[in-house]
Amino acid sequence: MSEVFPSKPSMYDNFAEEFLAHAYDGAYNAYYDRPAVLSVLGSVSGLAVLDLGCGPGLYAEELVARDARRIVGVDASAAMARLASERVRGPVTFRQHELQTPMTWAADREFDVALMPLVLHRLDDRAAALREVARVPRAGGRLVVSTHHPTSDWLRLGGSYFTVEK
Repeated sequence: MSEVFPSKPSMYDNFAEEFLAHAYDGAYNAYYDRPAVLSVLGSVSGLAVLDLGCGPGLYAEELVARDARRIVGVDASAAMARLASERVRGPVTFRQHELQTPMTWAADREFDVALMPLVLHRLDDRAAALREVARVPRAGGRLVVSTHHPTSDWLRLGGSYFTVEK
């Protein structure tokens, strides 16, 4: 297992451990999103999986348990990627990477599956991220994405879901 953790700071660096505690058994992550994503993901036995926005490695743990051949987890937060590398054992590598920038370390069609749970809504340039992510699954490979419904921000921040901001 090798890790690459450059020093670009992320807001998640300040609360990686707290995030792990919340995401591990918090209702939304543990009982809704993660089970749904894993159900859609299906079998990963023998596959190479790219875990985008890996956080503390919760999906990577499950991918190892499901016999993935190779897992690369990436997160914008060095603290999250470091925490994941401390927690998860197996055929897995973790690295810090900002998803809106080119993944120069990943070859075209290198992975069987790219997994992007609860990340897309946090990116400023979603189109750039998706263009880059689209090049790494092999022909016939899969990209599995989950995201919050826009009302989650409305409920958290206040205001109206139907208000147009300019």
